[in-house]
Amino acid sequence: MPSSMFDPAVRARFQERIRSLGPDAQRHWGQMTSRQMACHLIDQLRIALGELPTQPVSGIMRYPPFKQLVINALPWPKGRIQGPPEAFTTVSSEWENDLARLEQLLEEFGRRAAQAEWALHPMFGRMSGRLWSELTCRHFDYHLTQFGA
Repeated sequence: MPSSMFDPAVRARFQERIRSLGPDAQRHWGQMTSRQMACHLIDQLRIALGELPTQPVSGIMRYPPFKQLVINALPWPKGRIQGPPEAFTTVSSEWENDLARLEQLLEEFGRRAAQAEWALHPMFGRMSGRLWSELTCRHFDYHLTQFGA
């Protein structure tokens, strides 16, 4: 069973990993800096929470079982996945402010576990809270590992 970002213990472990990052952490793959990555994770949470409007991207990943396979089973290639443009809109300000915003949004995400309706994901379309939670865990793990956290 994939981890759930609705589990306070899981969120706490991710919060620790986030706090272990530095603004100049070296990436192990890809092009983003740690500052850009933190803003990218902020944008993913803003999309999930419905704060950031998105445009749908057509493709088979919008349909079961493909979205479940991509989110939970298939390997994610290191440095060769491009997210939707909306997931790259926040511009880094002060490192501590970026991390505080990321931590605050992650807690807000976690408190919405029982919410019946979630925002549409641009690539995966309609998703349950459970699937949003699984995607968020995997996405955060992917990028925090990218920077050794």
